[in-house]
Amino acid sequence: MKLFKTPGEINLMEEAGEQADLAFSIGFNAIQEGRTEQEIVAEIEYGLMKQGIMQMSFDTIVQAGANAANPHGGPERHKIEPNQLILFDLGTNNKGYMSDASRTVAFGQLSDKQREIYDVCLEAQLAAQDAVKPGITAAELDKIARDIITKAGYGEYFIHRLGHGIGTTDHEFPSIMEGNDLELQPDMCFSIEPGIYIPGFAGVRIEDCVHVTENGCKAFTHTSKALNHIPVH
Repeated sequence: MKLFKTPGEINLMEEAGEQADLAFSIGFNAIQEGRTEQEIVAEIEYGLMKQGIMQMSFDTIVQAGANAANPHGGPERHKIEPNQLILFDLGTNNKGYMSDASRTVAFGQLSDKQREIYDVCLEAQLAAQDAVKPGITAAELDKIARDIITKAGYGEYFIHRLGHGIGTTDHEFPSIMEGNDLELQPDMCFSIEPGIYIPGFAGVRIEDCVHVTENGCKAFTHTSKALNHIPVH
């Protein structure tokens, strides 16, 4: 679990990121009223297998509505309903190197509060990702995202660290969190994944893993983070 990745390792993680983007596409297309979260997971993993992608980096997560308010939960057998936020968290294992990304989409129409928590989470994720550069500390990066969510009134619902390292495992160093004064440097790889989880209501998480460059960072996944509205048929 090296803190710095070689160009070859980063290339393998970029390929894994492309596979995660494909998985999102399959998953979004599988959303239908009456389908269960577990059925959508099965569609994602079967679709990847048909492309020769045989290993996930961790158990694929699809959570709809209030189920997504548990960031340590998983897909269940209850059926997808319209007018919910649906959270996807997934990644693949590409020749021993992992991807990990999260997107949250709208199925049908959203309430003002559903839309607000999405917009706040997105603002926090984009601000933190834009702030990555050599010399910033892990704690400073966590604070950038956390301050945005706190200022919007949802600080108590962001209940985990901003990010974790990634490489040959899906959780390694560095840890992007309060109290970690490690200065980030080129070729470090980690996630940026703020979340807002309101019990009994909804959960939003938006995540890309990135590698630090000489003057910023580059994401491994490129699925749009603009709110994706999936129509109800």
